[in-house]
Amino acid sequence: MATLDMSSSPQMQVVSSQGFFGRWLQARRAAAAIRGEQLYATTLSDSATYDFSDLDRLEFLQLSVRDKEGRQLVVVMARNYPAKVLDPERVYRYLITRLDRIVEGPYSVVWFHTGSTYWQNSPGLSWLWRTYERLPMKYKANLHRVYVVHCDLPMWVGLAALGPLLSEALWRKVEWVSRVEFLWDHVPKKQLVIPDFVAEHDALLEDQPLMDYGVVATKEVNSVPGLPGPV
Repeated sequence: MATLDMSSSPQMQVVSSQGFFGRWLQARRAAAAIRGEQLYATTLSDSATYDFSDLDRLEFLQLSVRDKEGRQLVVVMARNYPAKVLDPERVYRYLITRLDRIVEGPYSVVWFHTGSTYWQNSPGLSWLWRTYERLPMKYKANLHRVYVVHCDLPMWVGLAALGPLLSEALWRKVEWVSRVEFLWDHVPKKQLVIPDFVAEHDALLEDQPLMDYGVVATKEVNSVPGLPGPV
């Protein structure tokens, strides 16, 4: 009996220790989340006095469309985003002033990568990750889907690099759309105006499918071995 007590005592101590550590970690995360919400609220309030008319004119962010289920769509035209000349912090403030009310309910994102490059039109993986961490839970909880249209290989690799840092549930919300026609399964065609450069690129892809990966842009596509798709 004494032996049983001695063997069970360390086990009980381990369980107690694990329970304490788990509660401490949970409390720390909760405190960090509260601080993040407070900082977000302060930044949002301060940003209300900013003039963002110049960023509006770039039209890399469009908010006037809904999907077939009535959810708000956040449309991003990556080609219109001059990453090298914009202040990332100011862009963050711009985004939260435009999106705060929208993300109170279910919403989706349509990212048009058409005509853009990761190096010229992306704010960078570190900025994307920091921004993701700064945003309140409503942005993540109410996100229904992210449709990435005309993704090329560098963009796909960049997004895949963020995969391990994101929750599996969030990563499953990303959907790759290789042709605009497949977007109409989710978005009413009459609501979303497709720019000419998007339609022209989409037409080229019909004859040159490897352009999806930034490999070729010539009629000699048939002589190039195929690549696996970004799925």
